[in-house]
Amino acid sequence: MKISPEATKGHLIMGGVLILLSLICMIICMVNPLGILIVLIFFFGVWGGIETGRYLEFSMTKDKD
Repeated sequence: MKISPEATKGHLIMGGVLILLSLICMIICMVNPLGILIVLIFFFGVWGGIETGRYLEFSMTKDKD
């Protein structure tokens, strides 16, 4: 399966949602420290950052063309 080089607004929205989930897990982890929440903070944060970065990289290269 080949990943499409084009990124849509959906990538930006999903990246924001994933980063928000990471922040929610962080807040919950401060109240009730569970090991799985630490993993989820990392997982959602990295995945959200990748999706957001993918959209931003695409939008920056699209404007140069």
